[in-house]
Amino acid sequence: MLHKSILSYQGPLSFSTIDWLLSEFKLAAQDHDISFKTYKKMISVMIEALENVTKYSDQLLCNGDRSAVFCPSFKISRNDSTIEMETTNPVKKQEVTSLRTRIDKVNMHDSDALKELYRSTITNGEFSAKGGAGLGFIEMAKTTGSKLEYAFENLSKEYSLYTFRVSMHI
Repeated sequence: MLHKSILSYQGPLSFSTIDWLLSEFKLAAQDHDISFKTYKKMISVMIEALENVTKYSDQLLCNGDRSAVFCPSFKISRNDSTIEMETTNPVKKQEVTSLRTRIDKVNMHDSDALKELYRSTITNGEFSAKGGAGLGFIEMAKTTGSKLEYAFENLSKEYSLYTFRVSMHI
């Protein structure tokens, strides 16, 4: 975890909440002396990560209780050289293996190989049941130049808490 918190949120996520978080980050970026280049990259990563939470999280379990472990959370922190974004959300245990496989596949590629993986993914025309083509993780790794970090923690018999983290040099 990094030293200075820039923005954090815990609660139900919707597209209007994402819009609000993007606006809040714009203000926070100015307050925390984040360069425009870093700001643009982080906006791109935020959109990808937060849309993933909105699409793939079981938010029905949140019920608007912002302190509940089943509610998604989001935060951005920084230190002198790095900015980091972290999301957490519940996922069904049956989805854990697929998530691990997709992230590990992205992490095993260098920058040039990620570009090729992006091209092949975008042209193969395959979409998941929820409409994703699998480009989000690739895009986040390309944008940040960093490996994607993740963890799963047991929440219940049916659910795991999925933590996703990505950082970049500023």
